[in-house]
Amino acid sequence: MDDVRIYTGTLVADLVLPGSRSLKEMRAPLRALVQKLRNQEFAVARVGPAELAQRAFVAIVAVSGDGEVVDGRLDDAERELFASPFDVADLRRDVVVETFPSG
Repeated sequence: MDDVRIYTGTLVADLVLPGSRSLKEMRAPLRALVQKLRNQEFAVARVGPAELAQRAFVAIVAVSGDGEVVDGRLDDAERELFASPFDVADLRRDVVVETFPSG
C-alpha cells in the first residue's frame, strides 16, 4: 500500500489599504475579501497586529492529498488578493507535505 500524503499550502499576505485612516475604514473591505476566500473553501485568519489602520496580515490555507491541487488553489487565492482593493506589500507562500504510513 502507498503512504498517505497530505499537502498543506499557506499564503501569508501583508495587505495595505491606501487612504485608510481608521480601523473602521479597513474593516469592510477586509471582511469582504476574507468572506470571498472562505466561500472558495480556504481557511483564512487575520494574523499579526490588529490595530494598524492601513495594514492587515492575512494567512490563507489550502489542504489536499495532491500537491498540484494545492498549488492551483494558492494561485486562485493570489489572484483574489491582487484583484482586491488592497496593495500586496509582501506575499509568502509555502507548501508542506506530511507522509503517513497507510498500513
